[in-house]
Amino acid sequence: MVDLTSFGFTTTESRVYTALLELGPSSGYAVGRATRLARANAYGALDGLVTKGAATRTSGRPARYRATDPDALMARLAATQGEALERLGEALGRLGRRGEPETRAVTGVRALATLVVNVVARAEHSVQGILPPELLRQTLPAWRRAAERATIGVSVAGAVPEEARSLGFASSAPGERAVLLVDDRQAITAEMGSAQGIWSSHPALVSLARTVIERS
Repeated sequence: MVDLTSFGFTTTESRVYTALLELGPSSGYAVGRATRLARANAYGALDGLVTKGAATRTSGRPARYRATDPDALMARLAATQGEALERLGEALGRLGRRGEPETRAVTGVRALATLVVNVVARAEHSVQGILPPELLRQTLPAWRRAAERATIGVSVAGAVPEEARSLGFASSAPGERAVLLVDDRQAITAEMGSAQGIWSSHPALVSLARTVIERS
């Protein structure tokens, strides 16, 4: 079963979304039979999925439901989380306090992309660095959002994807390493080959990232 509970969905909604992916466009009755849920529970979950953008519903009788494409759902969830984190960041920023520097490790290509999305989308002043084309493609909405208010000084380690050229990315020698400096106080380093990455607000690591970027 696809587990969507970490993103505000119920266990039943996760179960029904999985069933829709397997069944294709289906009536509530068919979904209820496939999931062995009571009709009221099946329709309640379907309506919940529609409300949260994980499914669509036709207007015919009987209504039929279709699961939102997984990639589209991932993009929607990433955007929603980014907006929520941005609001939280603004609220915390108004407090005028900074906590102790921290460092966090992430593993997995999708986890790296999510990290970049959440940090870059909230950039206030500048983003500098270098990143591979693959990671740029997966995080493009965050870069578009950042470009609305921050200066982007980032090189792509290879050819700049066509869809990103309007944002002013430069091209550099091909590579799989990403090094980003956000607002001169957050650093992200990642190796796409091993799908390992680090985020840090520690001054020493921020300074190291700055040095790497300046020498690249």
